[in-house]
Amino acid sequence: MSNGYGFGGEEIREESSWRYPLGIFVATLLLCAVFLYHYVGPSVDDLQGSTPNPTISEERVRITVGDRIFFVPANHTIYPKDRREKVTEDLHLYAIWPTMNGYTPARRQDFTEDKPGSRRIDVQIRRRDSVFSEQQRLEQLYLPHVVDKSGQPGDYQLTQFTFKEARANAPTNGYAGKDMYIGEAADSELLVLFCYKDQPDRTIPTQCYRRLDFSENVSIRYAFDRAYLPDWREIDTQVRRFIMTLTDAAGTS
Repeated sequence: MSNGYGFGGEEIREESSWRYPLGIFVATLLLCAVFLYHYVGPSVDDLQGSTPNPTISEERVRITVGDRIFFVPANHTIYPKDRREKVTEDLHLYAIWPTMNGYTPARRQDFTEDKPGSRRIDVQIRRRDSVFSEQQRLEQLYLPHVVDKSGQPGDYQLTQFTFKEARANAPTNGYAGKDMYIGEAADSELLVLFCYKDQPDRTIPTQCYRRLDFSENVSIRYAFDRAYLPDWREIDTQVRRFIMTLTDAAGTS
């Protein structure tokens, strides 16, 4: 920049020719960085550890849910946020059927892709939010909405119940599109299973699930592909045994 004087002795300042192009270049660079971060950078869920991301680590993590402490191998956790010691309201885990092992690269497809026939079992440990037992939920919440309270004999030593269809002039009962099955678990306790109705052209797994009471303050919900409904009793036994290994590990640590 150079100085001169015009008429009347006023000083004239000449601006540098590179200042404006440099400003435009910097602004363009910043905009490109913002767009690049938006499209390929980590999302808020990524930063919070709420995006599913498997790990092969078997290091156990101390996690408290309700009145129970669990020592969970990291390769059984779905979300990175669950791989640090904490107190939480719910914990999402998975395992492979029938071994109940955690994630391995050899089983990556089963763990990361929702495809029919997947051997993945999803397990949710959560703080109990209901005072009803499984028997009470059956009698007070489920049976009032079935077509026949006696049910029909089904396969695999299960009794099948069909829910009433939702009507336009009545609020949905929340169970439409599901079948309910009642059986006797290996420990002779009542077991209530829900299975989404199978669709011939399905592209994602049709799941069955059970919600059971683990302690006064903790409940367990597990889900598996309907293709393994014949193994329902063994799956129930193995899931509960798996949960107990997590609490046993906590108690001995």
